Amino acid sequence: MTESNRSMKDLTTLRTELAEKDTELVRLLAERMNLIRQVAEYKASKGLPSFDREREGALLEVLLAKANEAGLPEDVVRDVFASLFAASRLDQRRFLQTQAERFTIGIIGGTEGMGAFLAKVFRAGGYQVETMGLEEGRTAEQVAASNDLVVLAVPIASTVEVARQIGPHLRPGACLMDITSIKRQPLAAMLESTPEHVDVVGTHPMFGPHGVDFDRQKVVLCAGRGEAGFARVKKLYEAFGAETISASAQEHDAQMALIQVLVHEKTMVLGSVLERLKADLGRSLQFASPIYRTELAMMGRLFSQRAELYADILTANEDALRLSHVFEQEAGHFARAVAMSDRETIIRRFRQVSTYMQDFAAWARKQSDAILEELVRRG
Repeated sequence: MTESNRSMKDLTTLRTELAEKDTELVRLLAERMNLIRQVAEYKASKGLPSFDREREGALLEVLLAKANEAGLPEDVVRDVFASLFAASRLDQRRFLQTQAERFTIGIIGGTEGMGAFLAKVFRAGGYQVETMGLEEGRTAEQVAASNDLVVLAVPIASTVEVARQIGPHLRPGACLMDITSIKRQPLAAMLESTPEHVDVVGTHPMFGPHGVDFDRQKVVLCAGRGEAGFARVKKLYEAFGAETISASAQEHDAQMALIQVLVHEKTMVLGSVLERLKADLGRSLQFASPIYRTELAMMGRLFSQRAELYADILTANEDALRLSHVFEQEAGHFARAVAMSDRETIIRRFRQVSTYMQDFAAWARKQSDAILEELVRRG
């Protein structure tokens, strides 16, 4: 037998063994999906959500440790199990939706934006959904009077007015909820305008109108009136994959001042500076580090959306003024230090902030490393 024939035979043998391992992997995947369905049944019986962030994160850490022991690249294991976890969550969501309580949903402002997205998701899950907009559907009062769950999905500036307009029309046992990014004023308006036999819940989906459903997304829930309505809304979001967080309206707005107002104001200032400079953004990307590319992408994403939305976010939150003032002060401190080439002031302030963030730093470094590695890998 020639050397060439021996090589061909060896390659054929290796391919046969690989095929056997692939077949074994498929069998194991089928067994895993069967276990996932049993998990879904158990969660449905106990009223548990499909997504458990802590459990998923802890399991991935264990698997990555085992990968290191076996000499496997972390990124391969991470990618494989990201796909498996996503398939598992989807299977669980589909099962939970088949077991979910059925009720009618009316969405005021449901013909575009976030309202239209919610309508699409809920309809895909088998719910009867009625929507209305400025020039479509029945009147807001008619929709409010005809549905079990009524969702306010109008702009922030209009939410209080529309809540007062439709509140008196909700029928006994119904629930009124909103989806705005502030909670104190909308929740107060919904409570004041609705009769005592109508439940009220303030909600804030922490995501935009994209994706198939709410998989791995966060929704803040603020209790208003009625335990039944709160439980109904919570289970509805969780059936479509959301992670729900309970908070008072006051805490929510204070947190949003940090998460939304401060971050969006910073992004808008950076974009405004680039516009003032007439910077060549395309050319700058050729020099860009992954961090700059990410920052620029987030700026572009923000400025591709509605100006009115961000104006409302920055001006409607009662906690915004205080944070904006502190932001202005700190920016001024750094600007003066730069103007005076005051290196020591910058170092001192940097170290003060570093000390403040030291307990947070390990998580932040790990998260940012994963983001940057993914950006570099995908170009």
